[in-house]
Amino acid sequence: MDKREKCSYFERLIKKNGQCDSLFIEQYLNGSGNELEHKFWSEKSSSRLCFDLYSWLCLDCRIKNFQFEKKLPGVLWKKNLSAAPPNMDVYFEIDDKVVFIESKYTEKASWKYIKKEDIDSNGNYPLSEAYWGDSFYKSSKLSPPERFYGYEKIANRFREFCRSIQNSIDGDRTHASELQWFDPKQETCHLFGIIFYILFGCKDNKFNDKTIILSNNVWKCIDSNDNFDVENTIVQVFKEKSEEMLNEIFRAYNCKFIFEHNSIQDDVLNGKFLNLDFEYAHLFGLDEKISVKDYILQKYRCTKRG
Repeated sequence: MDKREKCSYFERLIKKNGQCDSLFIEQYLNGSGNELEHKFWSEKSSSRLCFDLYSWLCLDCRIKNFQFEKKLPGVLWKKNLSAAPPNMDVYFEIDDKVVFIESKYTEKASWKYIKKEDIDSNGNYPLSEAYWGDSFYKSSKLSPPERFYGYEKIANRFREFCRSIQNSIDGDRTHASELQWFDPKQETCHLFGIIFYILFGCKDNKFNDKTIILSNNVWKCIDSNDNFDVENTIVQVFKEKSEEMLNEIFRAYNCKFIFEHNSIQDDVLNGKFLNLDFEYAHLFGLDEKISVKDYILQKYRCTKRG
C-alpha cells in the first residue's frame, strides 16, 4: 500500500462512528488484536476488508450500537481477570436482532482444537484447557464453574460441547481442505464470549426476547476448492450443537440463537445477509459516492486461500 492510500484510510479511520462520539480508530486501538500495527495494512488484510465492507452500517438509521473489535467476556483465569477476551470483528443491533460477525478474507484454519500440546505450524495454540478441562487449569486456582463466572451448569454443558466438537473434528478430516475457511477453535471462543455478554445484558433486560446471531462471513476463494455446502460436515455439526447449547442457556430469557455462515460474494454483497443493501450503500468516509459492492469486488480479488 502506498503512502497516499494509507493516508486515505487514516482519514476514514479518524472519522466518528455514526453510532456514538468515538472514532473508529479508537475501537481498533482498544481491541486486543493490534489490528492497526500490521494486519490492517497487509495485502491480504481481513481487517481492512471488514472496515471497507461494514463501516457504512454506522450511518444506517436501523442499526444500533455499531462497533468494530467488540471485546466480549473471556474465560476467567483468576478472580475478575479473564484470559484473552475474544474480540468480535463487527457488532451491531438491528430490529429485534443482536448480531456478531466474524469476517474472513483468505485466512486458513488449521483445525487444531484440543489435543495438540505445542503450537501448530501457523503459530496458533489449540483451544485452551480453561474452556474444557475438568480440574484446575495450570497455575489458575479456579475450578471449572469459577472460570465460568460461577455458572456450574453452563461450565458442564460447554465442556461437553467442546469434547463433542473434538470428536467431530477427528472424524471429519476428509473435508479439511475444503473447509479451511472455518475455524472451530475461534468460533468456540466466540461462543463463550457471546453467552456471557448476553447473560450479563439480560440481567438488565437488555437482550430479552431478542434473536442472537453469530455470522461467519467469509471471502470465497474459487481456486482453493472452498466448499460452502456444509451438509454432513463439521460446520453443520458445529451449527447444530452450538444452537442447541445456546438456545438451552438463553431459553429463560426467551432469546433465540442462530449460527450461520455466508460467502461474502454470494450472500453478503447480494443482500441475503439480513437484507442489508451493499449495492446501493456508499463506501464510508469518502467525499465521492462509491458503491460498497462495486468497490469490494474491484479492490479484493484474491482467489486462493492462504
